[in-house]
Amino acid sequence: MSSTGGSVSPRDPLEICKQLVDMAIDAGAEQAEAMVESGRGVETNIESGEVHTVQSREETVFGLRVISQGSKAFVTANDVSERRLADSVKEALEQASVIPADEANAFAPPGDSTTIEGLYDPAIEKMTVSDSSRLAATLAEAVKSRDPRVTIDSGSVSFSIERSALVNSLGIEKEKSTTMAGGSLFGMAVDGEDIASFDYDSESSCRLDGFEAALLKTADRFTDKCVAGLGAGKGLSYRGPVVLSPEAVAEFLLSNLMGALCADTVRKGRSPLADKLEQLVACEAFNLVDDATVDSMVTSSPFDREGVATAKTTIIEGGRLRTFLFNQHEATLAGGNARSTGHAAGSASSPPGIGPSYIELAAGEESDLLASNGGPVVLVNRFSGSTNAVTGDFSGVVKNGFLVENGQRRPIRETMIAGNLFEALRDISALSSERRLISSSALVPSVRIENVSVTAG
Repeated sequence: MSSTGGSVSPRDPLEICKQLVDMAIDAGAEQAEAMVESGRGVETNIESGEVHTVQSREETVFGLRVISQGSKAFVTANDVSERRLADSVKEALEQASVIPADEANAFAPPGDSTTIEGLYDPAIEKMTVSDSSRLAATLAEAVKSRDPRVTIDSGSVSFSIERSALVNSLGIEKEKSTTMAGGSLFGMAVDGEDIASFDYDSESSCRLDGFEAALLKTADRFTDKCVAGLGAGKGLSYRGPVVLSPEAVAEFLLSNLMGALCADTVRKGRSPLADKLEQLVACEAFNLVDDATVDSMVTSSPFDREGVATAKTTIIEGGRLRTFLFNQHEATLAGGNARSTGHAAGSASSPPGIGPSYIELAAGEESDLLASNGGPVVLVNRFSGSTNAVTGDFSGVVKNGFLVENGQRRPIRETMIAGNLFEALRDISALSSERRLISSSALVPSVRIENVSVTAG
């Protein structure tokens, strides 16, 4: 059993899981799996630069999956009364009776456990709406005092604790307790008739110590990004290099890439990488891992949505694709030596999907990716557009972008970029030596990509 801190709630999630599984097996299910999440938290929202609303929540949610006569069904509810548990078992079995059987239906067998430190801080559990409101006011004031031209459209400060457990009839019994302190800002800079693009920043932590200082740094970054967009002028059309900021790398480049690396996407014929195992799919400096075992990281977990122990997974190494991401269902479908990679994703309120936890893209050796030797380079701080999941073709607008030309850097109005994601991975010419943590889920450098189509607005 894998466990992480915390006291026992009035209705212990592990005991609820055991009860659900036992009830399902007694009712005739061949296999059963239950996940329970019990959480509570407080949050203060910021609107138009001022503390606006406060709220608290407390909820327990369970998800029950059963296999009956080869058919799998799922039921979820936020009521853990005895009657609701019994009704859910009955409902799940009734669903299974009308769903086609699938030989690949199976739950994860027991396996190794992973231990992760620093996911639970009792100090966060003591936080109240007074604490979140005080910090929200501090956050708003930090932005206002730094530069009154910046307006906060929305933001928040929150504290939460969650206890969760997962049990299946094959012998898995796991539980964990986690805490999180979080803060976010979204807004723009306005100077007379000069209005910059919207921008945002955020911070989250498993621990209270140092969180307020981190929030103030968030306010500084947010303010600087918003103000930098003032005075934007017309860009330049060309075909050549662009530099993606860490935000654009995480939220555009890697988010689309990870979709193509999930085993279900591959099986359904929707991934251009389906037949690329052990082949070069990116530049040789591209090294990508997913690691849900990092201590004190809010996206870390000792087990995935199916109770499989997490581990550090090398996905791309030296530009070569080493593995796809599997949950138990996809591993069973794949057959052979395929095993779950511990990437079953989701919550108790949904069946398992597939997804990463905490991505790390290795740093490169360059300190200045914008050095252009006189030629134009666009810095893409944010990207708003679309990417075809099957072909990889993308197009969209650069937000809060900059044009660097002849040694000069200036903000530009919304400029279009277009290309192909999978060609872009091979056209990466440099990665920065510095990395930044984005949304507590991706530690990434800036990336310079060649041969991108740039069209001035």
